[in-house]
Amino acid sequence: MSPEKRSLLVKPIDIFAMVNMGLFFFMCYFTYFDRFVRYRGYQYRWEFFVYAVVILSFILFAWKMTRRFSVPGWLLAMVQLGIFMHFAGGLAFFSDKRLYDAVIMGVRYDKYVHFFNAAVAGLCVQRLPWERALERQWLRDLVAVLLVLGMGAFVEIVEYIVMLTVTVNGVGLYNNNMQDLIANLVGVTLWVLSGRVLGRMRAGMAFKVSQIQNLHS
Repeated sequence: MSPEKRSLLVKPIDIFAMVNMGLFFFMCYFTYFDRFVRYRGYQYRWEFFVYAVVILSFILFAWKMTRRFSVPGWLLAMVQLGIFMHFAGGLAFFSDKRLYDAVIMGVRYDKYVHFFNAAVAGLCVQRLPWERALERQWLRDLVAVLLVLGMGAFVEIVEYIVMLTVTVNGVGLYNNNMQDLIANLVGVTLWVLSGRVLGRMRAGMAFKVSQIQNLHS
């Protein structure tokens, strides 16, 4: 079968993407928008649409990027379970509380959602064909950015532990954590972009040098 015909075949990732785009539009129309307006106010409706566009763009981007790979159905099922856990947290109730606010065995439900989805995300990352993926420069840049953000997040976790355990500390509040992470993002992004620019400049200079050498040879 030719690559063109193979690309037209329906894959598990296609069904997964279609189902979740449908769920996203359904939840936005029947649940999320009304709740957002109720808690934030109608004047903030454009903020909701910004979030919606970002999430939808991410779904489409992830679909496009993963379609070229063979993603097993069981892995997609685990990702879907994590998505349903999130939906249940906002829609279901436990002991007269929204499930996300419920405490189960001494732990809030949202921590279970974070734990499960982080484990599934780690499994997805482990199964990525890294040798093939890292052939693309922009993916290498993205991995560099995400690794630095991950290391920065680990530092913020350490600072949070210090804030909880050391009486006198200068860590700062939640805003400080976010500002640190934003600074990390800006720093590594500028470094990656400057590296791309310098790389092109070096390639251009090497090309000019080779042309000059050819003229004199």
